[in-house]
This record gives sequence, C-alpha cells and structure tokens, in this order.
Amino acid sequence: MRIYTANLLMFLGAIGLSVTGVVYTDAWLGSRRAVAEFKAEQAQVTAASAAVSVSTKPGSAIVGSAEASPHANSDASSYASSYADKDANKDGQVLALLTITRLKLEVPIFSGTTKKTLNRGAGVVDGTALPGTAGNIVISAHRDSYFRPLKDIRIGDVIELNLQNGMQRFKVGETFITDPLDVSVLDPTDTPTLTLITCYPFYYVGFAPERFIVRATLLDS
Repeated sequence: MRIYTANLLMFLGAIGLSVTGVVYTDAWLGSRRAVAEFKAEQAQVTAASAAVSVSTKPGSAIVGSAEASPHANSDASSYASSYADKDANKDGQVLALLTITRLKLEVPIFSGTTKKTLNRGAGVVDGTALPGTAGNIVISAHRDSYFRPLKDIRIGDVIELNLQNGMQRFKVGETFITDPLDVSVLDPTDTPTLTLITCYPFYYVGFAPERFIVRATLLDS
C-alpha cells in the first residue's frame, strides 16, 4: 500500500511539474513574440517618420514618380501616427518595452495587471500614468519571472521605456520595501516618475508578505 501511495504521489508530482513547465514556456514564448512584434512595428514607425522628413525637404521626390506627390507628407504622417494612436487599453497591445541594460532586463509592458497580462510581461497599474506621458507611471510584474533581476538594481541605474515613437529614460533614485496595503506609491506625482513594484522577498516560498519598490525620475524624453 505504501509503495502504491508513493508511486501515485510521484506520478502526480511529475504531472504538476510538466504543467508548470508548459505554463512557463508558453509565457516566455508569448513575451518574446510580443517584443518581436513591438520592434517590428517600431521599425515601421521609424521608416514612416523618415519618409515624412524626406518628403518635406525642398525638391524631394518620391522614387518612381516624375514629381513629388502632394499627398506624400500627409500619407506618411498618417501611417506613422497610426501606431502612436493605438488604443492603450486594447487587449494584448504592447505599450512599451522596459529595458535595464546593466541587468540585461527587457520586458514588454501591457495595460493592466490581470493574471493574463502578468503572465506575458509587466503591466501598468490601472489609474496611473501611461508610458510616454507625464505623472507617475506605475509598472508591476512578478518577482519570480520578469522582475527577478530587480534584486540587483542599484541607485543610479538607468531604466528606459522604449515607445513606438520615442523613448523615456529614468534614473533610479531610491528603492524600499513596504506593505502590500501601502497605496501611496500609486499617488500622482508633480514630476515625471517611474515606479516599479514587485513582491518581496524575491525567493520567498508562497505569497510574499511585502512589496519591493523602485522609484526613478525622468532624465530625458
């Protein structure tokens, strides 16, 4: 009987590990796919912006045409802005890429912090500023996946938010640990601020009792 029970437990454990592996693999692949799609669209925006620049130069002409099209500038501008004006609340829409070069961290940023969102990357907390805008941009992700590198973050590190039509660069000014019920970290700020939130301790087994906070201020945009 004991042998049967032991074998059953081993079998159930193997199934559990297999399911966990499939979930993490799917999350990693989904995240990488989102990053690749964002960069492809970003390249299209850059190309469209370049077309706007060329078409507005005196004497410029569209290749293959005898003369420059009078609609070239407006067409290219419309094409570029079509990405910048995408609905920020659209399910699955990547708002930005968060990058910390020293930590080799690159993660897609989505709208909201639902279970599905945090399985694919990091999410902007509802009610806080969106990437590319002023105010307090609050981004959350899991400590055991996308935000695990934050355990090694330092004061002075630079965090980049790569947008479809530009970039925001922030400098880390402080890190601290707080209670999960401390909502003051979500408060609006007078100056452009980036706040990163993840659970703490990083290697805690089960539901972590605290929150690790990174606060950074805008360097340039």
